[in-house]
Amino acid sequence: REGFQMYLTALISLVFGTGISFMSLKLGTVLCGLATLPYIYLLGKELGNQRAGVFAALFAGIAYWANVISRIGLRFPLYALFAPPTLYYLIRGMPGGRRNDFIWAGIALGLGLHGYSSMRIVPVVVVIGVAIYLLHRTSKENRLQAGYGLGITAVIALVVFLPLFRYMMDHPDMFFYRALTRVGTLEQPLPGPAILIFLKNLWNAMVMFFWDNNNIWVHSVPGRPALDVISAALLLSGMALLVIRYIRKRRWEDLFLLLSVPLLMLPSILSLAFPDENPSLNRTAAALVPVFVIVGLSLDSLMHSVEAKWEGERGKRATLVIATVLFLFSAGQNYDLVFRQYKDTYLQNSWNTTEMGKVVSDFVARTHSPATARVVAYPYWVDTRLVGFNAELAGVDTAIQPGDLDATVNEVGPKLFLVALQDQESLQKLISLYPTGEYSLYTSRVSGKDFIVFEVSQATSAEP
Repeated sequence: REGFQMYLTALISLVFGTGISFMSLKLGTVLCGLATLPYIYLLGKELGNQRAGVFAALFAGIAYWANVISRIGLRFPLYALFAPPTLYYLIRGMPGGRRNDFIWAGIALGLGLHGYSSMRIVPVVVVIGVAIYLLHRTSKENRLQAGYGLGITAVIALVVFLPLFRYMMDHPDMFFYRALTRVGTLEQPLPGPAILIFLKNLWNAMVMFFWDNNNIWVHSVPGRPALDVISAALLLSGMALLVIRYIRKRRWEDLFLLLSVPLLMLPSILSLAFPDENPSLNRTAAALVPVFVIVGLSLDSLMHSVEAKWEGERGKRATLVIATVLFLFSAGQNYDLVFRQYKDTYLQNSWNTTEMGKVVSDFVARTHSPATARVVAYPYWVDTRLVGFNAELAGVDTAIQPGDLDATVNEVGPKLFLVALQDQESLQKLISLYPTGEYSLYTSRVSGKDFIVFEVSQATSAEP
C-alpha cells in the first residue's frame, strides 16, 4: 500500500539529504499538501470565477484540517492530492468532450490509486459525476461525448494503475483486507443493522465540519469541529447557495459539487464494523477540496452582494476590508488549533520516543554497543521500534521482556536499560542483577512522560 509515498520519501531523502527519517516523511507529505492548493484554485475558478478560486485556495491553505493531515507524515494527504485534478479535468472536459482533459483525469486517477487506499472511492465518484451530467444533457451527441470521455479516463487510469492491479489480481485478500474489515464482518461482527449504522455514520460525517471531528488525537484535536468558525459559516451558507442556484438554473456542476462532499467521505462513512472510527479527518481528506471550493464560492457571493449595495470604489474597499478581516480571523483560529491545541494534544498522548532515542543514541556513540541498549517492555507504554528508529538504528526493535533480563548478565560490555516509571518490579530486578549499576530519572519536557535510565558500566557488566 501507498507505493507512491514510498518512492516519494526515497526521493526526498536523497534530494534534501534527510535520509530514512521522520523528517523525510513530513517533507514529502507537506509538499503533497501544498501541491493540492493549485487545483483547489482551478476548481474554484472553473465553478465560479478567479476570485472564488483564490478564496478557496487561501482558506484551504490555512485550514487546521489540511495542515494537520499534511504535517503528520502519514499517507493521508495523498487522497486530497489526486482527487482534485481528477475532478477538475473531468468537470472541465465534460461539456466540450475535450479528449486531453479526460486523459489528464485518467492519469491523476491512476496515480492516486497508488496512494492512500481511500482514493479507491474516486472511480465511483467519477462514474456518478458522468451520470449526473447525462441527466442534465439529454442530446445524443452529449451522451456519446460523455461515454467516450469516461472510457478514455478509465483506460488511462487502468494503464497507470496496472502494476498494483496485477498485485490485486494475485492477492485480492491482501489488497482488499483493510476495507473489508471496516465495511464487513471480516474482523468483527457489525454492532447493529448495517443501514442504521450507515445513516448514523453519514450524519456524523456531515456534521463534523460544524460539531465534532471525533477523538483521533493522532491527526485531530478531539471533540471539536473540523472547520474554524468562519469557514464553517461560509460552508453552510455556500451549501444553501448551491441548492438555491441548482433549483433555479439546474447546473449539473452545482449538484455534483454538493454530492461530492459525502461521496468523498464514504471511506470513513462505510466504517460499519467500527463506527467509532467515523468521522475521521484522514479518510475524508479529499472532501476538503469541495468543502473549500464551496467556501470560496460562498465568500465570493458575499463580496458580490456588498459590491451590488455599494457601487464603485466604496464597494471595492468594503469587500477588501470584509474579506481581509474574515481571512485574518480564520487564520488566527487555525494557527491556534495547529500550533497550540493540536501540538499540546499530540504531546500529551504520544510517548517521547525522540527523547528515548536520543538517550540510546548517546549511549551507542559512547560505547559502540547498540545491541545492549534496550527498552524494558511494559504494557501500554512506548513503541520500542520507534525508539530504535529515533536512535538511527532503523529496523531495530529495542524491546526486552522483563523475564529475559536474567540472560543479560552473561553479556560482555556496557548496557543500557530504559524502564517505565511505573515498572518498579523491573527496576528492582535490574538492581538485584547489577548492584553497582547506576540509575537516574530522565525528566521529560512533557509532563508525565518521565522514564528511568539504568546504565551498567563495562567493569560491572557481568555480575555473577
